[in-house]
Amino acid sequence: MLIHENIVSGLPNRDRSDGELVLAVDSGGTKTSCTLARIGDKNQWTILGTGRALAGNPRAIGLEASARTIAESVKLAKAEAGLDSFPCHRAIFAVAGTLHEPIRHDLCRRLGEMDLAETCLVVPDLIPLVAGCGPEVSMGLIAGTGSVAIGRDPLGRYAIAGGWGPMLGDDGSGYAIGRLALRSTLQCLEMGKTAQGLVKQVCEALGAKTSLGIKAAMADVADLREAVASLAPIVLSPSHETDPLAATIIAKAAADLADMVQGLQTRLQMPKDGMVIALSGGILRAESPLMHQLGKELEARGFHAKLERIVDPVLPILNMLSQPELPSQFEILP
Repeated sequence: MLIHENIVSGLPNRDRSDGELVLAVDSGGTKTSCTLARIGDKNQWTILGTGRALAGNPRAIGLEASARTIAESVKLAKAEAGLDSFPCHRAIFAVAGTLHEPIRHDLCRRLGEMDLAETCLVVPDLIPLVAGCGPEVSMGLIAGTGSVAIGRDPLGRYAIAGGWGPMLGDDGSGYAIGRLALRSTLQCLEMGKTAQGLVKQVCEALGAKTSLGIKAAMADVADLREAVASLAPIVLSPSHETDPLAATIIAKAAADLADMVQGLQTRLQMPKDGMVIALSGGILRAESPLMHQLGKELEARGFHAKLERIVDPVLPILNMLSQPELPSQFEILP
């Protein structure tokens, strides 16, 4: 599958003597972040403004709502920079839920019609994790509300593992961790055990003391996936380092994430030695016990990998925009 979704808008070409104004947008299942930057001499970028809006995954909220959300983040970034009336030269929109080509094409068309930039490129949100992190990075792993991994072989071809959504997968994600914590809590309460440790904190987070109370609380939430995923930080809290239940859940999540890495490594015939894996997503924070457990799990499987935490997912997008030309296509193996 070739990604080739470079849309040129009807905006007049702007003066580039002071550098290009570019938009780097990362839109996922939780939030949408936009950074307005100027690309100057030696292809270095300077951040001028940022904007944040709600989740923008078109599979979750629809194409029209996704385009509006992305446009809102752009508006806020331009307002912060004091450049409300200045159209931008180029934009990369890295959006979750756009692996399916018709969705990506339609969203790119809608964004192009909004005249956000002269040239717009929509890519799946995991592409910049490898394409924008340097040639030494051969794999990227995102674990937030959902989970997905991407690998790049020596020929520059990409392959993807995971990203199946909550019904079929999202193993190792915040949703999967929260779901295990919720199941364990319900099982404990239904067996008449005293709520303590992790179970007690899950009950407190949901404002319930019984299994019936928890089920009633979950039935009332507007977004079940987000509500379940919101329990993951409780599991990953340092206060539960010695909690056996939390340790079991974290070990399962690390193993699931390592499965995706190993699957891609086998498929793309990549060496285990010297691999650099870029990590992103809300539950793969540097201080998270999941990071430590993931490193141990990969080492146990024979990987000698360097794990690089990407603090801000917008930064790899800016790195892509700092190149003279936007990538014309990406080959993703079926």
